[in-house]
Amino acid sequence: MRKFRFIPIALAALTVAACSSSGATPSPTAPATPAAPGSTPTATPASTPTPVASSGTLTVWLMNGSLNDNTVVQLDTDFQMSHPGWKVNYQVQQWNGIVDKLTTALASDNPPDVIEMGNTQAITFEAAGLLSDLTSQRAALGGGTSNDSASADQKFMASLNSASVYKDKLYAVPFYAGDRVLIYNKAMFTAAGIDATTITSKDKLIAAAKTLQSKNASVKDYSGLYVAGQNWYSLLQMIWDRGGSLATLNNGTWTANLESAASMQGIQDYVDYYKAGSTGPKDNDEMNPPEYTLFSQGKVGMFVGNGWEIGSAVDPKGVVKSADQVGVMAIPSVNDGKTQPVFLGGSVLGIAAKSKNQAQALDWVKQLTSDNGQQMLIANGWIPSLKAAAASIPDTAANAILKIQAAEAAAGSGFTPNDPRWAGVEANNPIKAMLTKILTGKASIADAAKEADQKIDAVLNAAQ
Repeated sequence: MRKFRFIPIALAALTVAACSSSGATPSPTAPATPAAPGSTPTATPASTPTPVASSGTLTVWLMNGSLNDNTVVQLDTDFQMSHPGWKVNYQVQQWNGIVDKLTTALASDNPPDVIEMGNTQAITFEAAGLLSDLTSQRAALGGGTSNDSASADQKFMASLNSASVYKDKLYAVPFYAGDRVLIYNKAMFTAAGIDATTITSKDKLIAAAKTLQSKNASVKDYSGLYVAGQNWYSLLQMIWDRGGSLATLNNGTWTANLESAASMQGIQDYVDYYKAGSTGPKDNDEMNPPEYTLFSQGKVGMFVGNGWEIGSAVDPKGVVKSADQVGVMAIPSVNDGKTQPVFLGGSVLGIAAKSKNQAQALDWVKQLTSDNGQQMLIANGWIPSLKAAAASIPDTAANAILKIQAAEAAAGSGFTPNDPRWAGVEANNPIKAMLTKILTGKASIADAAKEADQKIDAVLNAAQ
């Protein structure tokens, strides 16, 4: 299962003060051996804590694009100051093939101590018993006292928390998040007489798309609002906006809900946006071709994309040569004045169950959930893991886009079913196939949604 990918578009200078620590904290409870997939890991008795070594090397795997070099140096320096005799072996990993690489590494007798995982990937390792149980450390990590994402006593960003919890236990720590925004060409808006602040609903967004289409009719293959035929992440947001859902779990059984009345309204919204003038392929997603490349070429007036795509949408050799030419706004809801719930992608951190440095690994992770650590994440262009920090991002020009993303996430966000079998759904994604059948006229929304539900149900309810 791939992570919903983000890369910061700009990195502010690191000005936060050094994190403070007073030595190693008690070890999180670690499973003695990895449990079989689908079973609950068995915790080591609390009476036999992991001995705290006076020196050693902590191995940390972080993903490419997560933290800038200044932040990593700061974290390592702070850790070594509070843990004399310890060094940090920081290793950058690539997203391509990371699930297989992590599976092998975590099952070995000498795994990395701390690992980063995409929030849609974490469940694979949690269910297999490859991560330490951190439930007893939740409050110390700033996450409150409840593992329930809907509880007021739960302090992490809800979608990241959901990705970190398996069978009511915390097996990962929310790291950072990001979400999609509406990206538009300022010059095209001005030439078409469009005021971005007036686009506050689905109908007004479609009207703006058609106006752009008319004003740029001379541009070959132009899209006022670019929508690819298989952008299923955007589809999910429209389904949630209508009150629908992807799937629900009841008494251990998953039921896909794409054919519900509310979900089909969301699918219809997707079709309406596409038919407003998009030239996107009906049988491929937003990266084939990359939507930001078409935007940089002047062939797109607006598109829904990740914050990091703004950097890729600027090309000195293209039509959009500077980030100053790019505008960003929240994605409007069907309900005037509101915004769509967003798919909150991002990463979580885990401690290997077989790590011999449990206490030190926990201390390293705690640096990122401290006040200073949360500010480090903001400086890297991410929505931080704690809801309180996300709600109080400094109001600066550098944080303008991040504040829009955080506000969207606070207004409402969603997540894919937190089940290890979901990887099997994405491997041969029936949601993409459903959209293509609808857009090409090969099936009605109702028939295509029913077929997709049947395929999702079969995978999510297969024996583990």
